[in-house]
Amino acid sequence: MDDKFLQSLLKTGLFDIGDSDERLKWLQQSITDLQKKLEEDYSLLPKHTLVALDPNISDTEPILIETELIVTAYWKALRGKYPEMPRNILRGVILNSLNNVGVAAPIAARIIYLTALNFFPYAKLNNEKGLVETMLNELGEIAEINAMEEWSLIEEEPSLKLGTLKITDFKFNKVELDKSELKAGMLVAIQNGGTQGYGSNHGGNSTWGEHFAVSSSEAITTSFMKTFDQFNKSLTPTAFETPINKFFAEFKKALDANLKTSFASLTAVERRSKLLWWKETLYSPSLKRSYRGLDKNVLPIIMGADLNNQVPEITPISADYLLRDTLLLLNEKKDDLIKFTDYLTAISENTLKSILKNYLTTLNEIEGRISITDFIALLLNDRVKITELFSKTGIKEDEQISLSDLSVAILHDLLTKRLISE
Repeated sequence: MDDKFLQSLLKTGLFDIGDSDERLKWLQQSITDLQKKLEEDYSLLPKHTLVALDPNISDTEPILIETELIVTAYWKALRGKYPEMPRNILRGVILNSLNNVGVAAPIAARIIYLTALNFFPYAKLNNEKGLVETMLNELGEIAEINAMEEWSLIEEEPSLKLGTLKITDFKFNKVELDKSELKAGMLVAIQNGGTQGYGSNHGGNSTWGEHFAVSSSEAITTSFMKTFDQFNKSLTPTAFETPINKFFAEFKKALDANLKTSFASLTAVERRSKLLWWKETLYSPSLKRSYRGLDKNVLPIIMGADLNNQVPEITPISADYLLRDTLLLLNEKKDDLIKFTDYLTAISENTLKSILKNYLTTLNEIEGRISITDFIALLLNDRVKITELFSKTGIKEDEQISLSDLSVAILHDLLTKRLISE
């Protein structure tokens, strides 16, 4: 495997394994095993991402414990050298695995990138911060290229390219009358059909004439039928059907490709037009009313959810800016910062809670690190308390965020859930 990223991690001083090639091999094997696990189940990517970005993650975090089991399958004496939870070694294994999965698959890159983007501003990274930031930028670039392919307008004029219809291995058999057989038949026909010799009384109305007409007709008919039978044998149905079917199969394939290209461009134009109309009208499709007049604290969640319902799960980063700009049209204080604890307190009021509960219906109550969107969903349903924010998300209560940044974070998490479910 390519251990370039692992070597870079070691250089940051995130953890130290000494000069042991054996330990390096054990880590490489652990990274490979975790990578396979993540590739088989993309739903594991967000939690592993959130854990990998937090140097202060709890020792009881399930992801850390599971990763340690993977590592100790190779590095048997890990806890002999590191009696306490070797958090940074395990984070290094997770980061390396995430990088490998993301580089190999654009969808995985998008899930990792969107998840990390929400938590990165609050991550207290040390010397590894630069490397992690570079990794996320690279994964973001992979995700963006993939998204632009989905959203791009095809400027090239569609051209239906078809091959020439060719009928090969087709030829007419040689067709000719069997002269000897026809001659024999004619000789039979001119023989006297009665007991008397030929004379004037042997014309067309005579017994001989009748005999000649019948016998010669049969001889000529037989000869021609044998000839046409030979001709028919050269005209097999497959000689025509095979090349014609192949031609039209290629025609359909070319036509489908052109229609797909044209439809993709039309879809991209329609999608952009709808989003611009959404921004211009400031109309909530879910509430069936204008965003104007709504409490500013419900806007990040409602608008993030509304935009999520209008875009495909593979969406360029420009959608974030559309959401920001649309939200800023409604926020008189523009992009002022608010403490998480103040915002969470505001939306905990019953009047706002009853509105917002319908937007975040999926409750993630599994043990361990969760996203800010999952935390808000649990809070709205009275499953957690505001004081649990740090232990659940790694974000301190007094950390600040703008309403537009919060709305983008919610959009990211909702898109991630859709990507995982695909």
